[in-house]
Amino acid sequence: MHRLAAALSALLLAFASPALAELKAPPTPRAVVADPVKDKDHPAGMAAFQIDVAGSKINAVMYLASGDKPHPTMLFLHGFPGNETNVDLMQAVRRAGWNVLRINYRGSWGSGGAFSFAHARTDAAAAVDFLANPANVAKYRIDPKRIVVAGHSMGGFMAASASAARPSAVAGTILIDAWNIGGDPRFAKLSPKALAADLRPDTAPLAGTSPEALIAEVARDRTKLDLAALSRTIAARPLLLIGAERGIGQMTAGLARAAREAHPDTVVEAQYPTDHSFSDSRIALTSEVMRWLARFDPTITPGGAQIPLNAAYDENNPFAKVLRGEQSVFKVYEDADVLAFMDYAPMEPGHVLVISKTSKARNILEMDPADLAKVMAVVQRVGRAEVEALGLEGFMVVQNNGVGQSVPHLHVHVIPRIAGKPAYLAENAKAAPKDLEVMAAKIRAAMR
Repeated sequence: MHRLAAALSALLLAFASPALAELKAPPTPRAVVADPVKDKDHPAGMAAFQIDVAGSKINAVMYLASGDKPHPTMLFLHGFPGNETNVDLMQAVRRAGWNVLRINYRGSWGSGGAFSFAHARTDAAAAVDFLANPANVAKYRIDPKRIVVAGHSMGGFMAASASAARPSAVAGTILIDAWNIGGDPRFAKLSPKALAADLRPDTAPLAGTSPEALIAEVARDRTKLDLAALSRTIAARPLLLIGAERGIGQMTAGLARAAREAHPDTVVEAQYPTDHSFSDSRIALTSEVMRWLARFDPTITPGGAQIPLNAAYDENNPFAKVLRGEQSVFKVYEDADVLAFMDYAPMEPGHVLVISKTSKARNILEMDPADLAKVMAVVQRVGRAEVEALGLEGFMVVQNNGVGQSVPHLHVHVIPRIAGKPAYLAENAKAAPKDLEVMAAKIRAAMR
């Protein structure tokens, strides 16, 4: 589909709509960059199996989220022929607590049977039926009320087709640079010979078909393969459309217009300045999908809180309670002006917070330089103690203001670093109190 998308993009530019507004960048959801808390009793896993569709076995893989509760579940459908697998996106969705089912249509990538657009439509609908089957709901811990169907390129068309065919089973749909097969102007503009030459490289992994057979199928079933009509239908439920400006994003824009005409309040559209495979926008693509999924799963939150820079001091914030003795912490250091204590959800073991006891500054813009100097002097001492007590090769000092700030009382993070291990500023798992106390004792002993 890469060659197809490139050729189609050039043709569509002639009919381009006005330039799309530049996207703003909301915070990245934590599941995009951070692993979840491990569940030893119900760990994340993967199941590989085959689904019988009309007597043919299609290959399927289920990425299983951890935890014993029913999980919202995504069906992800690949493109034509499916060289871009989007596994990174599926893994992120799984990290957020969702199951993800991936299938290979009949005749594609080792699945039995012959490939055709009609067969792929049936296969996608059969995959939805598989997820809604009570036996599979129990076996794979699926929440049947939160099944979302997503697809990239041709998979976008197949996702829309499955959602339209199974409206009672599908809660929402995601179309990623979706291919409107029936509305593809190339089928009208190019000669059959030229079109077959473009399609031929993409049919190599597909069994039981040929470029000529697929061209004939489009000519015969153009109305059935019209994604604009399907977009109007599936927009009765939440619909996300993501386009690639150097792919077939203008096609996505047209689909979004059609969907909004039918259901103006359910459609979300985003466009990214990238190619059809989102080659240089993978984090952006995954983040866009994750933020949209949050409407079905409120536990998906941005990887960084935001506290207004200008506001009154909140006397009930957690650190104010610590200073009043209303909330206990594992102390590393304390004097008349400064308190250092263990972060209860450390990025790395030994993660310490340093706060002022006398200043009510919410952030660094509000803190008197003299008070700030006292805090930073302790930060330096804590860093030295971490190095000596824990045998570190380095440590990191982080201080958030506004974006990324979780408590409205100025605090400085002193975080051990492990050589070669990336540092992700995201929510972390709470540490066991006994582990925090052991670490605090080691650092306290090294303070000087």
